[in-house]
Amino acid sequence: SRGLGDVYKRQLIIYMKSPLFVSLKNTKTRHIICKAHINGVAAQLLIDTGASSSCVHSILEEKFHLRSKGDSFDAAGASQGKMQAFLSRKAKLKLGRHDVGKLAFVLLDLSHINKTLISQGTLPIEGILGADFLKKKKVSIDYRSRKLWL
Repeated sequence: SRGLGDVYKRQLIIYMKSPLFVSLKNTKTRHIICKAHINGVAAQLLIDTGASSSCVHSILEEKFHLRSKGDSFDAAGASQGKMQAFLSRKAKLKLGRHDVGKLAFVLLDLSHINKTLISQGTLPIEGILGADFLKKKKVSIDYRSRKLWL
């Protein structure tokens, strides 16, 4: 029987043969950032495997032509208590040069995250690409080569 190492190597070879990857950038704070377009508008998204939902800073709703739907709800984050959030209608998402379909974002105040990033010499983020998207698209992240395989 094959061990997990063999399965991992085989899966990595499949991803490496795929032409669909997006280059990632490491920030000073060692976060991973990806260039994206939301509804055709350029965005910098933080890749966060620990975030259950992908989100966009609520003050950028108009910039990205997002429309909220439904009532607000309480969202919990790792660094702050419950925050008011809205779910957006599905938006066109492009990572690098690749159209990856549509995604509904949680519209959430990311000021507390950006304040911390700025205080540590890193540019603010406009949104977070979370586990909802990463799992749905079966994304693989190669940290060494800084590539997100689609």
